[in-house]
Amino acid sequence: WSTNTAWHLMKAREAGIPVTCVDPRFTDTTATLAQRWIPIRPGTDSAMMVAMAFVMITENLQDQRFLDTYTVGFQKFKDYVLGEEDRVPKTPEWAEAISGVPAQTIAGLAREYATTKPAALITGFSPGRSAFGEQYHRSAMTLAAMTGNVGIHGGNAAGSEISPVGSLFGHQLPVPPNPVDKKLPFKGSSLDTFAKAKQRVHIAQVWDALLRGRQGGYPTDYKLAYFTCVNYLNQFPNVNKGIEALKKTEFVVVHDTFLTPTARYADIVLPVNTFLERNDFFRPWMSGPYYIFGNKAIDPLHGTKSDFDIARELAPRLGVSDYSDKTEDEWLRDIFQNSPDMVRDIPDYDAFRRQGQHKIQTPGPLVAFEKEVRDPENNPFPTPSGKIEIFSQRLADIDSPLTPPIPSYIEPWEGPSDPLREKFPLQLITVHFKRRAHSTFDNIPWLRELEAQRVQIGTLDAQERGIRDGDLVRVFNDRGEMRIPAWVTERIMTGVVAIPEGAWFDPDENGVDLGGCVNVLSRDQISPGGAFPTNTALVQVTRA
Repeated sequence: WSTNTAWHLMKAREAGIPVTCVDPRFTDTTATLAQRWIPIRPGTDSAMMVAMAFVMITENLQDQRFLDTYTVGFQKFKDYVLGEEDRVPKTPEWAEAISGVPAQTIAGLAREYATTKPAALITGFSPGRSAFGEQYHRSAMTLAAMTGNVGIHGGNAAGSEISPVGSLFGHQLPVPPNPVDKKLPFKGSSLDTFAKAKQRVHIAQVWDALLRGRQGGYPTDYKLAYFTCVNYLNQFPNVNKGIEALKKTEFVVVHDTFLTPTARYADIVLPVNTFLERNDFFRPWMSGPYYIFGNKAIDPLHGTKSDFDIARELAPRLGVSDYSDKTEDEWLRDIFQNSPDMVRDIPDYDAFRRQGQHKIQTPGPLVAFEKEVRDPENNPFPTPSGKIEIFSQRLADIDSPLTPPIPSYIEPWEGPSDPLREKFPLQLITVHFKRRAHSTFDNIPWLRELEAQRVQIGTLDAQERGIRDGDLVRVFNDRGEMRIPAWVTERIMTGVVAIPEGAWFDPDENGVDLGGCVNVLSRDQISPGGAFPTNTALVQVTRA
């Protein structure tokens, strides 16, 4: 899913390398690249992976030398998998009842992954964006370590595919300290770095914070909401709660180029120019060893300004006299000159600006954690122990069953076993759409003609409800309702429906969304580890 992942997977298929896709949907990627599709219930990936670990352990297929050398805590994970802790062995049969994946399939995949050298477990973001989604990522990384597929060509550490060059989080541009941070209260926690940082509000809890303030345990009672570079109401969970929050907030400001659903609830909309009307440079997010300079093509139109220019003009009016002493170009040069990575990679700033791009020359394929595996004594992993932490002492210190120190399956709310299924029996997942980038481009009629916004529903679920392909249907739960055409297909497993995210919220006079904005249905409860919950929701679908 990075810039050229599809090309590499196609070359792998041409070379006869087997590709397996585990997904509730039979995606275009699966249809094009995979020899095998394994449908799985949303939110249960960690159960399947823990059961794969059971097979590896009981059949002695794990790479014990790798585990002994590069990891800590495997024995504790082993005790959990074998049921030494709770007397529940995490067998493939146990996982089948949870995930819907046949036990024989789980066992076969475990043996194939453990005995094929090398093998790449490539994890997408989607299962992690769910209740207890952090357990999915931790389970995947543990399987990669159990099979010795970390730090080697052809393997994969099963973590996030950040940047192939630079630091752990790619090339970071220098950010000066924010003076506002000094005034924020601290929130106690046994975790360091982010979790022990100053008190902030999770992006999925902004509506709750605006509505409840101090009474809800938040730092203050909020009176102003200021949105830049985001269509927040549309793109974050629980739209109807968001509307309530914005109506309660005394003053709402939005920067945008279009009158988005968020902008419609603003007291003031400040018109922002486009990327064609300002200069900037950037690297592609999480992919590609190259930089791009976005040269301004035309001057700003119709009285619009850049976000920077708006902030620069507002600052003195707000009593901030020293906000900026540089022009746009001076800031870009200053950021460049104070970024060691950029100075190292780009020999000539002016040439970079003229050419519009700069590709970083690498000596060959770069493998995550290759030096840590090749020479662990001089290159420890970036963890407190210096090793891959299957068991985390920092999480153990928190002592919460919701954030266990080892990768575990925790039954999600609004998941396969939630009693709420009696009322809302279908699990909803939200997916990306080819014709737009999140909510960007959804308001372009020509692109809308390419593919309709629809709810993907399986044939059996549709037949049970008397729904035919193309019918207008109601999709609803206690948080909201939409009217949307149905796509009846065999390409999604029974019990699951999918709606592409990013469609613009368009309510009728009764508040029913006619635009297909999936976040009228999503829940704004975050996972204990901070996972974004947009793939954890139960809904019902009926004929409209």
